Amino acid sequence: MIDPSLQPHALQDVFVPEQFAVSEWTLEGRPHENASVQRVRVVSHPFTIGRNAENSLALANSTVSGFHAELVMVATDVFVRDLDSTNGTLLNGRPVQGVAGLVDGDILHFGNAMYTLSKRTGETNGPDTVATDTAEDALGQIQFDKLINSPAVRPDFQPIVNLQDQTCIGYEALSRSQLIGLETPAKMFRIASQRASSAQLSEVCRYEALRQASLLGFDKQYYLNTHPAEMNSQQLIESLTGLRSSFPDLPIVLEVHEAAVTSPAYLKELKTALTDLNIGLAYDDFGSGQARLMELSKVPPDVLKFDIGIVRELPTADAHARGTVEALIKIAHDLGVVCLAEGIETVEQASICLEIGFELAQGYLFGRAERVKHWIST
Repeated sequence: MIDPSLQPHALQDVFVPEQFAVSEWTLEGRPHENASVQRVRVVSHPFTIGRNAENSLALANSTVSGFHAELVMVATDVFVRDLDSTNGTLLNGRPVQGVAGLVDGDILHFGNAMYTLSKRTGETNGPDTVATDTAEDALGQIQFDKLINSPAVRPDFQPIVNLQDQTCIGYEALSRSQLIGLETPAKMFRIASQRASSAQLSEVCRYEALRQASLLGFDKQYYLNTHPAEMNSQQLIESLTGLRSSFPDLPIVLEVHEAAVTSPAYLKELKTALTDLNIGLAYDDFGSGQARLMELSKVPPDVLKFDIGIVRELPTADAHARGTVEALIKIAHDLGVVCLAEGIETVEQASICLEIGFELAQGYLFGRAERVKHWIST
């Protein structure tokens, strides 16, 4: 690999055009939000990007400079260099200073035009697609470090109630932010995934939720979410150990989508660690795919959260379908597991859930996720 201190003019001296000419590297993205997707082979020397029509990749975008950046090749390695552009070049959300090495899957922003660098393994005959909104993601990438390091995560709390008397027994913490491009969990974790930071963001969300919860002074349970990227790793257990050390007295329940756990041995190890930390375990979205009864019997959680889709269908379900749900609740009860109905929106849904054996519930009927300002002054 090239020495990072190598000056731009030196790159020209060691450039190997014959290897670059047969390069399989491509840039894929949109020059602006409403444009069609482009897929461009990186074959010219130098491969320049900018608004000027003379560039190898000309981008009709007011946030892009005339000659914004360039890609260069040293042997089989690819590098990007910003050409003193007005709005800068970002590599995976971080400003490019001097020369930066690139790898397959790197995300480049030229102004707010986002392109992904790929190493082609063959021709693609299908339609060009890009899964994200490039302009919005550009803003999210720019502000992601603030989200993680400030942090700018804002927890909202949705009530969880005892279905019998509708008293609040706890809250599920759901994270938001006020940063442009990162307002919702979907946006936050989409950018985090692009930067291989999903586990880190998940840890920050849990910590901030408990930091705010510690200000409430209520003796309630706090349900905290996990991300699939954390599953089957020791890092999750280590992060929870640190969390319990920071908040030794708060009642905590960790929500895990059991379909994301591919190792039954790890699930058992996680449950043991949670017990040692005095943290409860909840399986989330039970019944959204296959109801994994083997995992349920081998590693019973403390709480089983039935998927919102099951709850919504109960009022119109036939006797057989309703009986199936009731049988699953009985199996859970036999294992000492508390059952929670998610997504209750009507009195009818609540009545049916109570009738067939649910003990806990959450949903818009009992309250939306919100940051209760008269509870939290910070």
